[in-house]
Amino acid sequence: MIYWKIYPKSTLGHWVALSVKRVASGIKGFDELIQGGFPRNTVNLISGPAGSVKSLFALQYFYTSSKDEDTPGLFLALEENRSNIERAMKDFNMDLKTKEEEGKLFLFDLGEIRTKKNAQNKRLLMGFSELQDFLDDFLSVKEAKRLVIDSISALGLYYRTSEDLREEMFAFTRFLREKAMTSLLVSESIEGQGLTRYGIEQFLADSFIVLGLEDIKGTLRRFITVRKMRFTEHNTAKHLLLIGKDGIEVSSERII
Repeated sequence: MIYWKIYPKSTLGHWVALSVKRVASGIKGFDELIQGGFPRNTVNLISGPAGSVKSLFALQYFYTSSKDEDTPGLFLALEENRSNIERAMKDFNMDLKTKEEEGKLFLFDLGEIRTKKNAQNKRLLMGFSELQDFLDDFLSVKEAKRLVIDSISALGLYYRTSEDLREEMFAFTRFLREKAMTSLLVSESIEGQGLTRYGIEQFLADSFIVLGLEDIKGTLRRFITVRKMRFTEHNTAKHLLLIGKDGIEVSSERII
């Protein structure tokens, strides 16, 4: 998808045309907030507390690659096991088994893989360098342009200092851009303790999307906010998230 945007160049006052290739999110109502989709070859971060449906958002983005892209999608699960992911996708009418058989989707339970390696007296925890090695090996034999990692919060446990974590995360996001992948990284947050688990993830990504829950007249309602997105004139309002039989969608209704 190519989205054309005409805007005034602020420094010179001239009109220029900007062409940005976009990748559809698969989330109804979301792409309208971000000029048609994620900018191609970018690293995008989504964060939220438990219950904010960030994993479902990531699964819909992943599954959309089987319908709208010429190359397969790749999902790396670091915490949730494969059976739970399969069940969640089935509940929302996403046929993972068929798409895998067609070679359109690849899903790896890295927690299970690391557990098996640990049985051979190898370290269970995984860092960004190990994840990069895994991706390098995979991409040497298969092609994928849409990537989901759920969640990178698990990788932070590998590092002893925030400086080490930031350095390794920076190198990893650079690697993803060099591989020309449009990536969605999932990060957890703890309510009342910041927008991301470690407080640095949002500074290294090209975009930052926040999911959350808010008490509205005694009922918890889910919401989404695009706080940051490079190369994009995005909507920054807080919008309601709705869950239907085919997954989540973004309502035009705003939370004030």
